[in-house]
Amino acid sequence: MERYRIPVISRREFLRESAGTAAAAGLLGSAAVSTSAEDASNAAPLRIGIIGPGSQGQYDLKKVLVIPGVKCLAVCDVFEPNLNAAKKIAQVTDDNAYSDYRRLLDRKDIDAVMITVPLTMHAQITVDALNAGKHVFCEKLMADTVEGARRMVRAARSSKKILQLGHHRASSVGYNHAYELVNSKKVCGRITHVRAQWNRNGNWRRTIPEGGKILHDQKYWKDVEHLVNWRLYKRTSAGLMGELASHQTYVVNWFLNSYPSAVMGVAGVDYWKDGRDVWDNVQCIYEYPNGVKLTYQSLTTNQFDGFQEEFMGDAGTLITTLGDKNKDVGMLYREPKAETLDWAQYTQKEKGANGKEGMVLDASATKKLNTGAKIGETTLSTTGDGKDAYDLQFYNWVASIREGKPIFCGAEDAYRACVAILKGNEAMEKQTRLVIPDSLYEVL
Repeated sequence: MERYRIPVISRREFLRESAGTAAAAGLLGSAAVSTSAEDASNAAPLRIGIIGPGSQGQYDLKKVLVIPGVKCLAVCDVFEPNLNAAKKIAQVTDDNAYSDYRRLLDRKDIDAVMITVPLTMHAQITVDALNAGKHVFCEKLMADTVEGARRMVRAARSSKKILQLGHHRASSVGYNHAYELVNSKKVCGRITHVRAQWNRNGNWRRTIPEGGKILHDQKYWKDVEHLVNWRLYKRTSAGLMGELASHQTYVVNWFLNSYPSAVMGVAGVDYWKDGRDVWDNVQCIYEYPNGVKLTYQSLTTNQFDGFQEEFMGDAGTLITTLGDKNKDVGMLYREPKAETLDWAQYTQKEKGANGKEGMVLDASATKKLNTGAKIGETTLSTTGDGKDAYDLQFYNWVASIREGKPIFCGAEDAYRACVAILKGNEAMEKQTRLVIPDSLYEVL
């Protein structure tokens, strides 16, 4: 079999390149928020603060500050090295740097906040921020308890403020394109199974900065090591499921338009015997109401195949992933009995390393096109202008606040992914199959 490269391009561009073939007209779906400097220059200013700028938060802050008109007025962290680093990134003075997040939320000149604290603090700080009248971007996983996540949803509803969660694949052009192919074009036929994984080879442990001290909130942390390596301890972390599987469970729920009804799995601390109590390997099987099974694996001892999702149907298999530098790529393998896709003849052919035929979906191909992929009634900027899924999630967040654009990863969908993850951890802890009732996905 051969494989074909399918660039994510606009409907007009695709029709021109394919000599106006009608079959190509349905390949793509709409254009997302504009990321051009020309459009952004006329946008209203957005004044933000950030709470908990550790390594992830500092990365996020750099991303959002690239957006024209966005300015960070204040930063807050309980760990002195993080606070100092964030001050430099945001270019704020000591008067605008806090160790108590409530002082930042009291400021009337801040419109929105980024919450990138450890998981155990997500729910309380997010609820407080929404109730203080701030729009919120909160990193995933949503919360460490179902009730905490429910409180976040209720606060978003009652405050009528924007709450976006950090499942950045929701803002990926490639993933939105793949969703359209699976759900509108039915390129896989009927989906029956999904396989997903996120494999790494490393201990996940971070070096403790010299001279670092905790400035506030001593109740959360046993010591500085616990604060820096909070992901390694169940008291403050949902482990590999919360940090990695949550992204992919979100995608599977999204693509299947459904949520798991049961889960079972195994896990253990089997390799890194260094005092952690968070598992260093997890394997789960999720059952969906329509009979689809999702098998999930995350390792810290072998990085083979990295991270990807495989949607397997009776007509084909679609593999999605974030490629190099978050350029979204995917591959479609058609089953031998499946009918030939009309638009396959217009794609660039390549030989697959695995010897199988497939169609390669590569959003980075839009670099030369500078176009957008249409998704429903909302549009996403493509990677053609050098922006990846991480960039676009912040453009989308800002556009939701400024222009009332749809939220690409809102509280309701993030909540359901959170429920699935927490129940997966519970099933592995209890070493049993757990039924997930429909009522658990509801927030009244």
